[in-house]
Amino acid sequence: MGRAKTEQRLLWALSLGLLVFAAELLTGLFVGSLALLADSAHVFLDVAALGLAYLGARLSRRPPTARYTYGLRRVEVLTAAVNGLALLLLLGFVGKEALARLSMPRAVHAEPMLGVAVAGLLANLFMAGLLRHHEEEDLNMRAAFLHVLGDALGSLAAIAAGFVILLTGWSMADPLASLAIVTVVGIGAVRLLRRAFRILAEGVPEGLDAHHIAQRILAVPAVKDVHDLHLWSIGPGFPALSAHVVVDAESMDEADALAAQLRRLLREEFGLAHVTIQLERSLCDAPCCNGVKGA
Repeated sequence: MGRAKTEQRLLWALSLGLLVFAAELLTGLFVGSLALLADSAHVFLDVAALGLAYLGARLSRRPPTARYTYGLRRVEVLTAAVNGLALLLLLGFVGKEALARLSMPRAVHAEPMLGVAVAGLLANLFMAGLLRHHEEEDLNMRAAFLHVLGDALGSLAAIAAGFVILLTGWSMADPLASLAIVTVVGIGAVRLLRRAFRILAEGVPEGLDAHHIAQRILAVPAVKDVHDLHLWSIGPGFPALSAHVVVDAESMDEADALAAQLRRLLREEFGLAHVTIQLERSLCDAPCCNGVKGA
């Protein structure tokens, strides 16, 4: 599927998600259903994920410039952090209100609550269908698909609470369902913030080990030492590495061949395509060089 088609599908799903979010939020406020409000928070997370995926698809096509030499890849991370913080604040409000209603239950109008929750579930299934067929070939599409699929669970919880209230009149089902949704969505929001912080703090990307990579470089013949090794993410799915490597090379041709061998090793074994290697004949003593092996 071409990039234009990907963006079009994301835009359709984003538009539908906004409609579902507005419907659930307004209905939840009108009928007094915390389950719907909590589910609307999950839809908000979906909309944020779809928006980020759409933004990422648009910005990823922009080439680097003299001002932004890596392009605008980190816009997605910054937006994710802001959305994650806003979502946690919203979930905190819903959770506090749910705990208050456990001690002082309030009447909930089950019929409109059920209607909107069912509509939300159908919309989520439709959005999942838009993203499903090509989600494995694009990380942005896959993330959006998983968010939408998770929101379907929130809609099911709201539907279950609505049926319980409709059949038994037990209004406690609403705040209990709300707390369940807050827990599930809260875990997702915290994970989102952790991933965003790790990238912004230029931590080692998930799944990679700086010490192990240094040892693999040292195992290459003619490599005597590796130090000042840095491993970070420029953006999601864009890990980068830089290192000083002390080598035993007699000529520039040998050094060039060794550098090419190291770049090939790092790309094939660790998926590192953006690599900067500084070859040296002896350990450097520059102030900016940490001189520590493998770190």
